[in-house]
Amino acid sequence: MSYLPFSSYCAGYLAAKAGLRPEQKDILAYVIELIILNIANILFTLLLAFVLGVFTGTVVCLITIAIFRQVAGGAHSDSAWRCALISIIIFPLLALFAAFLSLHNTSFYNNVISFLAICVGFLSVFLKAPVDSPKAPIISPLRRKRLKILSVLAAAILAAIIFYLHLSSWVRAAEIQLCLSLSILWISFILSKPGHIFFSCVDSIKFLKKDLCKKIMPGEN
Repeated sequence: MSYLPFSSYCAGYLAAKAGLRPEQKDILAYVIELIILNIANILFTLLLAFVLGVFTGTVVCLITIAIFRQVAGGAHSDSAWRCALISIIIFPLLALFAAFLSLHNTSFYNNVISFLAICVGFLSVFLKAPVDSPKAPIISPLRRKRLKILSVLAAAILAAIIFYLHLSSWVRAAEIQLCLSLSILWISFILSKPGHIFFSCVDSIKFLKKDLCKKIMPGEN
């Protein structure tokens, strides 16, 4: 297994201070790297959003999708680097597209998009959620049922917020409404088979001869 030099250095330093075993040092390096990647993911996503002028919309998309990820799961890359790169690109683009539609579409068409997104979202959640992965399977039927209920609840809350924004006179209501709607469509996509195929295709792209992006959980071959 290979980790970033910073992660390896920090893990080595902390392991030496705490007297940890080599396998515990690997786990510590993995955790440190995961934290670094998540922080970098958020910072670069928000930086790109700020440059594109869609900071607020991107924050809305990021929070919405992050919440659904926790309860509904979905397809993801085998590489933490690739997942971060997709997030950095997708979230600001969703917000940018929402801003564009809110300026160039009439209220009727925006509401049609929102209605379709809610319908697709509920259908995806009912049929698919929660979607686990081979590396992190949901074994407990009780936990699966609880995640299903939480996914439906999250979808219902989003639908209520979208309806409230539809009635609101706030100048940015349409933009945020569309940010939520597009986020729901993205969530529905990653819950579906085409979403899994998309991430598989992303994983098949080799940027380097040795793909340094790929990370394996400690203890796996």
